[in-house]
Amino acid sequence: MAARDGELRAANKKEQVVPRRVHLPTFVLLLFLAMGCDSQQQTILIGGGPSGGTFQGYAEALLEVTSTVAPKRQWRVESSAGSIGNLEDLSAGRLDLALVYAGDAWLGRRGQLPDEASSFENVRALGRLYGAAAQLVVPESSPISQLSDLIGKRIAIGNPGSGTALAARRYFSRVGLWQRIVPIHVGFSMGLGELDRGSVEAVWLVVGYPNRALVSAAENRPLRFIDLFSEARESSFFREFPFYTEKIIPPGTYPGQVRRVWTFEDSALLAARVDLDDGLVYRLLQRLYADAGMEAMAERHPIGRQLDRRLGLRGIRVPLHPGAERFWRGQGML
Repeated sequence: MAARDGELRAANKKEQVVPRRVHLPTFVLLLFLAMGCDSQQQTILIGGGPSGGTFQGYAEALLEVTSTVAPKRQWRVESSAGSIGNLEDLSAGRLDLALVYAGDAWLGRRGQLPDEASSFENVRALGRLYGAAAQLVVPESSPISQLSDLIGKRIAIGNPGSGTALAARRYFSRVGLWQRIVPIHVGFSMGLGELDRGSVEAVWLVVGYPNRALVSAAENRPLRFIDLFSEARESSFFREFPFYTEKIIPPGTYPGQVRRVWTFEDSALLAARVDLDDGLVYRLLQRLYADAGMEAMAERHPIGRQLDRRLGLRGIRVPLHPGAERFWRGQGML
């Protein structure tokens, strides 16, 4: 009888163990598939800029044109404080893609951005989108015709800590005027209003062109642009800040503008976190820089007309994403 009880206990143990051996691989497989589904459904976040601004509108157009490269995933544009905020969020992994300025990326990587501890080592460049040109405007009736006429004058240079204001300080310091002008820290839209009221004598902008606020201002009051390139070329400006490049704004870009404007520009880049899938990046760039992609961007945003595959690496002074390296090498540009 005791022997019979022992056989029954042994049989019961086998019945308890065998099902676990059978179902464990099934459980692991289901878990793996579930993880794969989560990965496929993960939202791709694109960092834009302040609501209503150029970065935000451009990012929304970018989503419409490129999201087809990963149709099974959700895509969303996130508004942000702009270039530096996007670099911070990319570096921390809170964004997948974002618009940034080449200058901010280069200076940040070298630890040269004021009040910024991060070096953005987890950020990689994908390609140039458009140029953000420095533009200094005065009323057509103003006696200011060259940079030296700005001495002692009040100039709206952008909000405190903004990329526009930082660019103003870099520029005017290198041409020897920073200590001789009166910088007024207001955004360019407010600055244009102050120009109308006579509270400032000039307004400084670093934006893609044509800028809507500046177009509207020029429609209401004749404006004139000041040459910024000549003084920059004669100073250390381009040597110290290699991400800036020469730019000519063609006549007719703004109402009443009959002469071309000599200036310089930063480049607005598309950037990604370093660990974003190489294949996704490659397909995205294939779509964006194809003729059809560039045409689609031009249709969706005024500054989209500047997207040019031939200028895709212009102004980039930070490492490229591996997927971008593959793409640009295939274009014969690396």
